[in-house]
Amino acid sequence: MVDYTTDELLTILMARQVTNKDVMIVGVATPIVWSAFTLAKVTHAPDAIFHYLMGNTFVWEARQVSLLWLELGAASRCHRLHNTGECTLELLPHDILTTIEFFRPAQIDQFGNTNNTVIGDWHKPKVRLPGAAGIPDFSGLYSAGQHLYVPRHDKRTFVPAEKLFFRSGVGFVDGTRPLTDYGLIGRGPKFVITNLAYLDFDPKEHRMRIKTVHPGVTVEKVQENTGFELLKAPDLKETKPPTETEVRILREKVDPLGIRKLEVLTGKERAELLEEIIRKEYSRVDRMPPRL
Repeated sequence: MVDYTTDELLTILMARQVTNKDVMIVGVATPIVWSAFTLAKVTHAPDAIFHYLMGNTFVWEARQVSLLWLELGAASRCHRLHNTGECTLELLPHDILTTIEFFRPAQIDQFGNTNNTVIGDWHKPKVRLPGAAGIPDFSGLYSAGQHLYVPRHDKRTFVPAEKLFFRSGVGFVDGTRPLTDYGLIGRGPKFVITNLAYLDFDPKEHRMRIKTVHPGVTVEKVQENTGFELLKAPDLKETKPPTETEVRILREKVDPLGIRKLEVLTGKERAELLEEIIRKEYSRVDRMPPRL
């Protein structure tokens, strides 16, 4: 059996969702997403295109994941630069130019509604989160559906609808009506990849269900870490684990500095890794991320 870490499992499972025809949106501060898209590009999806929101650029080349020199690999090798108006109004809610984007919610309910704005009362929140940004657009308008991931599957993130503090991303609302009844053209949430399971949504009830559980994880453990009752897919099975090739390419070529780990580590471990990454990247003679 291949040894792998949580960040590697998430990255590899997300990479498998990419097809050769995808335009892959790489957001801000999401190294797992960038690693996943790059892994897909150098393995099974060579014709997929990166769409970097940093600079609103479209890039064909796959380059090693970088923390400090992201813009060098994106803006200097891009097909075209887009201004903010073009990116937001023309490109994001687009069936061709933005086919797959991963979003990490702070909270999500059983119908796939998400919160990335506040924890606690709106007028006096306990925590102020990054905000909705383009989430309303991609959650309500993407016909390809929403692609979600959660590095730490727990009851703080997976909450019942009545405990969702703010709805910054629309799911299936209350599950009773299609999104078209609300004037939206999006397909709704497609799946959620977590450190415990692959979750999708029942096509009739529009509620979250367990599709696969990761190796070594039980259905009971997934449910215990979820704040609402999960449905179970009729063909529920174990997730196909990462292969030796996938893990090797991720570690040695795509992200040898382990930048993806910043999304799963906390506290002192995260600070130490961040310092190490910065030191190694500054020591490079050629700061252009290597082409893969």
